[in-house]
Amino acid sequence: MKFEQTGLSKIFSNVWFLWALCLIFNIITFLFIFFKIHPGNQSMALRYNFIAGVEWYGRGKNLYFIPGAGFAITLVNFVLFTSIKQTQKFFAPLTAFISLSVQILLLAAVLFLGQIN
Repeated sequence: MKFEQTGLSKIFSNVWFLWALCLIFNIITFLFIFFKIHPGNQSMALRYNFIAGVEWYGRGKNLYFIPGAGFAITLVNFVLFTSIKQTQKFFAPLTAFISLSVQILLLAAVLFLGQIN
């Protein structure tokens, strides 16, 4: 007996657009760092706290770890997604939503660091 997918289950089973958005946000984050902040070997703010101000200074090239970490998180979640998508109908799409949320937060962090540097 074959069940037909309708409603939310059909939407959740087709989440490839979320993975594409994750990749697009990661590329935007990388390009923003490359073209707008222009990191080099000079000292730049790497971590900012609204209450205490700049907490960490370091080489500007260390800013590239932000999109690198985001890509690593997305890659791990994608591997997890492909391994559980047949058995876990709820948790598999959740990995895509989590990856997209992480990418948006990292892009926001880079945008705020771009205003400081």
